[in-house]
Amino acid sequence: MRYVVLSLIGAALVYGQCNQCTPDANNSPTPYGFRPDPLWLPPGRDTSLTIYFTFPDQAQQGSFTVYPNYAIWVDSLRLDQGLITDQSGNPFAYNVSDPSAGPIIFDQLHRYKQWGSGATDYANFVVYQNPGTSAGPAGQTPPIGCARVCIRTSATEGSDTLRVKVRAFIPALSDADNKDTTNLRPVLLGNNAWLDTTFRYAVVISSAPASLGRGMSAMYAFRPVSNPAYREAVVTYTLHQPMAVRLRAYTLDGREVLLRDLGLQPAGTFQETLNLPAGQYFLRLETPYGLSATRLTVIE
Repeated sequence: MRYVVLSLIGAALVYGQCNQCTPDANNSPTPYGFRPDPLWLPPGRDTSLTIYFTFPDQAQQGSFTVYPNYAIWVDSLRLDQGLITDQSGNPFAYNVSDPSAGPIIFDQLHRYKQWGSGATDYANFVVYQNPGTSAGPAGQTPPIGCARVCIRTSATEGSDTLRVKVRAFIPALSDADNKDTTNLRPVLLGNNAWLDTTFRYAVVISSAPASLGRGMSAMYAFRPVSNPAYREAVVTYTLHQPMAVRLRAYTLDGREVLLRDLGLQPAGTFQETLNLPAGQYFLRLETPYGLSATRLTVIE
């Protein structure tokens, strides 16, 4: 099931109305792939957003083409630093007892479903079924959805990270169209036919113009010196004005393996050496003006 990790795409955050949530392929992230665009928000404001997301409609397993379904663990949506709350000042989290009253409202309601073999292995999920090729040509009918979010940003400027956990799974033959019947822990040829992945998305709280955050090249630049890197990875970044810098590295399944808080740096060009085991990584440079990400391969 590792092929699913490399194909998944998570939520992209875009401005919208809190009382509108219509799944729309035109607004969903495309092309498929990891897209860590930062969400740029002003401090101390009530803000309405719409989260659009899309997932790949097919994956190749040897000579077989499979059409995974997807389930979002709504209990997993959290912010690492707590810089955003709901509009009443409560922690930003899905209201599992009354979804219509919480700050996160999906276009379809959650299901309380079993995710493991234990008697207490239950959680709240929003399930998106894959239309496969029956609804149109492959590649044009991915599972898509959206959630509406009503939030209040902290008066303190800084950056935060939204975590979203997703389960990709091969639907069981006994599944019906009714999502309440969906089995989130199917077994295929004696093997578990699901995979859980956690995605992280940057959220920047800043009074600086949003154009600065999105116009990254006007403020800073970031890249690996060589890619792939042999044994030792070196990255370079250029700052066009003084700013605080933080460097992170994640494995492809979303595990953070490096956090380097570099503090306030003057304008100039700098290098950092990263001692990472052989593998593939997402590197992320965080500043108050936005975020830049790149993919890195390390070989030995």
